[in-house]
Amino acid sequence: MTPNLRLIYFDFPFWRAEPSRIALFMGNIPYEDHRPSREEFLRMKNSGELPYGQLPVLDVDGVRIAQSVAIARYCGKVSGLYPAQEVATARCDELLDTASQITQELGPSMRSKDPVEKARLRQNLATKIFPRWMGMLEQRLQANGESGFFVGDSITMADLIIWRLLGWLISGILDGIPTDLLDPFPGLLQHQERIGSHPGVLAWKRHRQDA
Repeated sequence: MTPNLRLIYFDFPFWRAEPSRIALFMGNIPYEDHRPSREEFLRMKNSGELPYGQLPVLDVDGVRIAQSVAIARYCGKVSGLYPAQEVATARCDELLDTASQITQELGPSMRSKDPVEKARLRQNLATKIFPRWMGMLEQRLQANGESGFFVGDSITMADLIIWRLLGWLISGILDGIPTDLLDPFPGLLQHQERIGSHPGVLAWKRHRQDA
């Protein structure tokens, strides 16, 4: 029987929840896509409704699941975008954990109140830390052969999450992080194009615009 799902996250296509939304959509899994206002989020947080005081959360038949990677794993599995073979599953998990690590690198610059210090931290991210991570991701993509995907020969949650993470990094939203960050990494650039033009992803984009 199809579970009753309610995914709660801000109206923002960040990798913490957008790949889970896409996966459920591509898998034709019915769910409520609830996008709270900041005021509603603060009410939920202050009332103790959120296990760790943060979003996203996913309600499955009334049972609340927190943490974006756990939610992504669940949504990937029920939608068929998570590989069943054990080594492939572990490879997929590896990429999800890597997305979390890369995001954590931004923490100090996000928290800094000093504009000079923030600029210095972002410069270090742009010229040293992120290029190192991009190089490692490029190698992991190449390690999967010529499929153009990170795991196996078809799209998985790993691809959706890395696609959204890197799209965020090069979006221009983050002060000091250049939009051409991926230019030295042709494999990652091609991956961005491949996932962004995937029929299921394109259908989601149209759905999102119409919603």
